[in-house]
Amino acid sequence: MRNKMVAVAIMAIVLLSVGVLFWYFTPSDVKIVSLEAPEELRLGQLSSLKINLQNNASEDVNVTINVKNAFVDEKGESLKGFTILAYANLSYNESNAFDSPQKEVLLKPGSNFIVVSIGYQVPGAQKVEVEVYQRGKLADSRTIEINIPKPEIEVFLYNYQGINGTSEIHAVYGYLQLRGKGYAPGVEVNISVINELTNTTVSTVTRRYSLRSEIDESEPLVTWEFRNSTYDPVTGARTTYDTKTYAPIVVIELAKDEPSAEKYILSPIVIKGRIGDKYKVVATATWVDQVVSSEMRIPSPSAISGRVYPYGG
Repeated sequence: MRNKMVAVAIMAIVLLSVGVLFWYFTPSDVKIVSLEAPEELRLGQLSSLKINLQNNASEDVNVTINVKNAFVDEKGESLKGFTILAYANLSYNESNAFDSPQKEVLLKPGSNFIVVSIGYQVPGAQKVEVEVYQRGKLADSRTIEINIPKPEIEVFLYNYQGINGTSEIHAVYGYLQLRGKGYAPGVEVNISVINELTNTTVSTVTRRYSLRSEIDESEPLVTWEFRNSTYDPVTGARTTYDTKTYAPIVVIELAKDEPSAEKYILSPIVIKGRIGDKYKVVATATWVDQVVSSEMRIPSPSAISGRVYPYGG
């Protein structure tokens, strides 16, 4: 009796092993034909990955698809899950279309494709891996690499020199520039004015900016936006229009006699000195691991001169 039970147990183990081996070595009906995505994306750009699949069976096949590293946040962490944007010759449960690490789809015989969204908040090479499971085992996998170039920030200053009465007016304008396509959130810019005769900082201000560009472009450090409207009393028509004023980040007034009463309210830093004083304006921009700076000495021989100060009066 005991020998019979042992024989039955051995037979069960053998059959189970054969079944496992048959399951493991049975070729899959599904293959990943190709992955299609842009070779390069801008930082913060939302794009798509097309997964081309082939079902060689003569009937519908239920598979599970896993897309790894479809999204990476600003901390460099890969987010779980992916979003299906489009598909052809297949079906899936739309209730599981969002925020799911894996998605079950029903492939029709022949060619199928799925388009999923991808995006990255950190620069560098990003590898996206696609896995397809059939009957609980890995049927096929492929990897595609996408490059996210790192944009570079620049800051620069220029000086407009004008006259207000008997005073020299030095208006220092500042601009940020994003070199390369991309997105640079949280750029911190510090502006300091140093009296070079006493080697002391007389004023400082710090501001934050977010840069986004399709092409190289500049962002003024000080922009004032105004909304104006005109009213026609005859017809009752009202016209509204918006205006932008690019103002200096620093205004330094060097008076011959007494300083003027002008407040220069459009500028965050206003210095009133006397002719003969010497100042240095330093702009320092910081973003992630980038630190860039620009300097302007006042008075400056390279200043753009005008007859009158453009924003005074």
